[in-house]
Amino acid sequence: MALTKERNDLITLVENGAPLGEMLRQHYWFPVLPSVVLEAGGAPMRVRLNGSDYVAFRAGNGKAGVFDEQCPHRGASMALAMNEHDGLRCIFHGWKLNVQGEVIEAPNHAGNEETFCKSIRSNQYAVREAGGILWAWFGQGESPVFPDFPFTRLPDSHLAITTQLVPSNWLQGVEATVDTTHAGALHQSFVALASGGNERVNLAKSSKPTFEFEERPYGFRYAAVRALGDGRNYARVNNFVMPWYGFITAPEEKGPATAFFSVPVDDTHHRAWFVHFNLHAPIGITQLSVTPDPMNFPPLPPGDATNNWGQSRSVMKRGFFSGFPQHFATEDFAIFMSQGPRMDRTREQLCSSDRALVLMRNQVLQAVQEFMAGEPPKLARGSDLKYSDIVSFGGVYGADETWRTLLEDRDLYGSAGTGDGA
Repeated sequence: MALTKERNDLITLVENGAPLGEMLRQHYWFPVLPSVVLEAGGAPMRVRLNGSDYVAFRAGNGKAGVFDEQCPHRGASMALAMNEHDGLRCIFHGWKLNVQGEVIEAPNHAGNEETFCKSIRSNQYAVREAGGILWAWFGQGESPVFPDFPFTRLPDSHLAITTQLVPSNWLQGVEATVDTTHAGALHQSFVALASGGNERVNLAKSSKPTFEFEERPYGFRYAAVRALGDGRNYARVNNFVMPWYGFITAPEEKGPATAFFSVPVDDTHHRAWFVHFNLHAPIGITQLSVTPDPMNFPPLPPGDATNNWGQSRSVMKRGFFSGFPQHFATEDFAIFMSQGPRMDRTREQLCSSDRALVLMRNQVLQAVQEFMAGEPPKLARGSDLKYSDIVSFGGVYGADETWRTLLEDRDLYGSAGTGDGA
């Protein structure tokens, strides 16, 4: 069933006090930037998230901070500020904010400067660095549980992280993450290139899957189950984690897995994150690990609506299905952009394979409605919420077993966090 306009607005709009934006701000940590792009003493970086503008920086002493872009004095951009040992100094009048966002110097004020600085109101945001990412919480009061996913405990050698600004609403990105069947159509050429002798990829291509769902304190697991014809089944079990995370199982046992984030920038843009990680060994050389610009990869489509977003019909004639050979994510970005800056879901017609998409939307909607009713969202503040236990997995199991047997029988975490690659 298509969504009403009112419900579509509730689960897509984040700006100007929209309930979704306020719920996300209060109850979830935001990934801000890959840690590697912040240089100690370097230029502050402008960051737009959830319809608001911030600066992120690493002070000369190595500590990172995030605060509002506008100086609390006269509103000049702190992206222009001098980065000093322990904070930023606005170039307009010399006011200085420390890494916590507190005003500690106001050299143009006549009188007791220390007392005056303590009287200045400034928003102060909790920050944390983990898993190669600078995170921030923009709410008030008691902070939510930090998303200490298994990859956040890994050494840098086990991680490759990139991100891209995409001109479409955040939910379009999340929907692609939980829409497993689009890979067999949109990404079929990349799947063919990757399959080769990879048994898991070839098994995943073997037949149409049936889907099973299990709601969890963080969102849900969804298993794509394929009958192998000999009484055995092959399952790939992925996770949707509220509000924007997708964890996809590794294509090879003890190989690198991927987490996708689709984080709202504003109503018509999101930042797509790609975290490639290996719980068992160093990541090695991948497209993500060797990109020269982790803030601009994978590439956006090379055009716009006037030329079908740069789709190459000549490449299609030579057998590449989508016409976007740059990267599988470029294919996704082209679809998002073709849906419009914020998709109108009142006209869509769903099918049986869209069950994960519907469940995800319902969980987001429920969280917004709980927030509007003055309650903390269950999937954000539950007492049994443990991000560190979230893992996606796959494998073959017998006729008298279920896909949950794979979770019970295997050492899925391996050497996570030890850095020894055992």
